[in-house]
Amino acid sequence: MATTIVNGLSVQGIQDMVKMVKAQPQVAKAVFYATTVWKGGFHNEATVKAFSMGGERNDSRKQAFTIVGDHPKELLGTDKGPSSVEVLLSALGHCLASGWAMYGAHMGIPIERLRVEVEGDIDLQGMLNLTQPGAVAPGFQEIRAMYYVKSGRNYPRPGTHCGRSNSPPV
Repeated sequence: MATTIVNGLSVQGIQDMVKMVKAQPQVAKAVFYATTVWKGGFHNEATVKAFSMGGERNDSRKQAFTIVGDHPKELLGTDKGPSSVEVLLSALGHCLASGWAMYGAHMGIPIERLRVEVEGDIDLQGMLNLTQPGAVAPGFQEIRAMYYVKSGRNYPRPGTHCGRSNSPPV
């Protein structure tokens, strides 16, 4: 029997994963790991490789992945990589795009093109602690995502399948 692939994903693989998690919910408990090493200034390198599912460590990845981070020169960095907030927005975009692909595949809806644009507002006064405590929080004040999807089939509007986002970082 041929494997049905939709959006680069095995439909049977998704169905098997859902069945497995319904039968053994403890298998769905996952832990992901990242180790960050400070290189100087705002330059950091994070490494990811292993993860755990159902309490079992998984070292199946053949290679570790390195994420280099820094700040642009205008923010006192050396521009060796994206800033941590840009990496966070990128990770959110990756997760949202993967969700579209998976839910589309599960519903039999092929996606021809998908672009997710994520942006976030930060007031540097909070990070620099320049205001009265609590007046401007460090970090994002707001995050927005826009989806651009092309499919030959109608795709349900985001959020219509559940009451909240199913993206882990959200």
